[in-house]
Amino acid sequence: MNGENGKPETTSQATSGQQTTQEKADADKQSETKSLLIRGLYAILFLIIFLAVFQLYFSAQEFISRWFSYDYIPVVNSLYYLAIIVVGIFLILSYVRSR
Repeated sequence: MNGENGKPETTSQATSGQQTTQEKADADKQSETKSLLIRGLYAILFLIIFLAVFQLYFSAQEFISRWFSYDYIPVVNSLYYLAIIVVGIFLILSYVRSR
C-alpha cells in the first residue's frame, strides 16, 4: 500500500517477476552453453586419446617384431592382445558399474 490513493502497487511486483523469469532464462542459456562447451572439449579430448591409443597399439606391434625372435612373435602378440582385451573389459565394466 504505497500508493497515495490507498491502492497497492502491482506494477513493481509484476516487473520484478518478469525480471526474475528473464534472469532465469539467461542463466539457463549460459548453463546450457557452458555444458555444451564442456561436452565438446571432452569429445575433442576423447578423440585425441583415441588417436594416441591407436598409435600406441601399432607402436607396440613394431616393438614386438623388433625385440623378439621370429619364433616368439605369435606368442608375444597373443599375450599383448589378451592384455588389451582384459583391460578393455575391465574399463567397460567399471564404466557400467559407475552408471
